[in-house]
Amino acid sequence: MDDNKNLYKYMGPEIAEKLLLADMNCSLKLSYLKDYNDPFEFFLTINYDQGPEILAYYNEMISMVTQEPVTCFSKSPLITPMWAHYASNSQGFVAEINEPALDKWLKSKGSDPSFGDIDYRDTPHEGMQGMLDRAYVISKPRHIGWLQQAIGSTAYYTKQTCWSYEQERRLVIDDKNAKKINEFLTLLYFPADVITSLVVGAKATQALKDKIKEISDTIGCGYYEKRIGKSSTTPFLLDRNGKTYIFNNKEIVPHNERCDSCKEPKPKTESKLCSWCSINESHEKNAAYRNSFRMLHNAGILEQYIENFKAIGKNK
Repeated sequence: MDDNKNLYKYMGPEIAEKLLLADMNCSLKLSYLKDYNDPFEFFLTINYDQGPEILAYYNEMISMVTQEPVTCFSKSPLITPMWAHYASNSQGFVAEINEPALDKWLKSKGSDPSFGDIDYRDTPHEGMQGMLDRAYVISKPRHIGWLQQAIGSTAYYTKQTCWSYEQERRLVIDDKNAKKINEFLTLLYFPADVITSLVVGAKATQALKDKIKEISDTIGCGYYEKRIGKSSTTPFLLDRNGKTYIFNNKEIVPHNERCDSCKEPKPKTESKLCSWCSINESHEKNAAYRNSFRMLHNAGILEQYIENFKAIGKNK
């Protein structure tokens, strides 16, 4: 397994106070299939347009699928909808977790963890119908066993393509390492050193930044702040020393070609500033001079011109 494989967990700002425990453990919330927000996950196994007998049998098979604890990650720390949905509109933070380290620790505790990428699709899996038909007609235990395995795998690792922006990777574990806090909350406790870095959102408060810095110092992991530049829709990161980093679709790495002023990554050029930060007073005066609306405004006829302009557009 690639030792550099990292997973990213998006969290709201309120989680910061609960992330690091006194015994140098951290926790992740665990859920079960019945609690997930995609009601169509089981629909991606077979075609439902068939007789009631086979559907009743399929429903019987679903009822026997083992409900194991699951936690979800992303494979990128810079997915804008994820920051919006799971990190309080960029006010929260992301924990970068080393998958091989977490996998090794879980196995040391007698668990049999299963990591897997989500297969995004809108049609049933090929071959599932044949397995269902064989199990229904022959009804031998081995056929039911194979069908059960296939349904379980599909249910845990398949979602509709509308969720593909999440770049989701799931961890399924057994109940022995799940700590049930109450009827609504189940947690996985794991060593803090499995976390390799923490990233605060672009809209995080100074209080959250200070708290995450404190946690990163205690754990001994990296600390980054997400930044949104003007030249690209792809966010970038700054460490506590103001050094620029990017995500290369595999890991967070330093990026030396950057603007000396705003720190945003830029193409390699003679200038030490990006085009935005290179704007000076002469550029601004030239832009104003070439804006004919200013001339109309100074003449007192801008509003009349805009009304006429809109009227022409409506007529067309």
